[in-house]
Amino acid sequence: MVSLERSTGDLSSAVFETADEESTRALGESFGRAVPGGTAISLEGGLGAGKTCFVKGVARGLGIDAEVLSPTFILVEEYRGEIPLFHFDLYRLEKLEEVEKIGFYDAIDGRNIVMVEWGDRLPGGENIFDVRVRIEIVSGSERKIEIEGPSGLLDRMRGAPG
Repeated sequence: MVSLERSTGDLSSAVFETADEESTRALGESFGRAVPGGTAISLEGGLGAGKTCFVKGVARGLGIDAEVLSPTFILVEEYRGEIPLFHFDLYRLEKLEEVEKIGFYDAIDGRNIVMVEWGDRLPGGENIFDVRVRIEIVSGSERKIEIEGPSGLLDRMRGAPG
């Protein structure tokens, strides 16, 4: 359910409310069907907010059959599909050099979809990310999810077959 939408210049934003993990995955799936390759996405929200759950839906929307796991301890997971998906977790990283060592900048190559949990911790991230997904725990498994990105992405999400 969309509860609020706004558009300023080339950016659009919408807030969605999800009732449970499956509806969060379903929103991610719509996003995955709509987002083009070459997009870098910052996933923001507290521990347990549902960032990995959203990525599971994105992978499903991209037609990726692999099991999507949280990359918290391995820092990055790569999933092969028609459009490759790179899933990073920056929670445990403290220095920019550490981000470089795990191949973050190599993954942003104009073809891949790059999703970064804790992307708001990346110095200079505001100049790197095309889309921001902010997930807030409302209560229990209910979430408020704000997606901000280029105009047209939200329209494609609504038009994505589901």
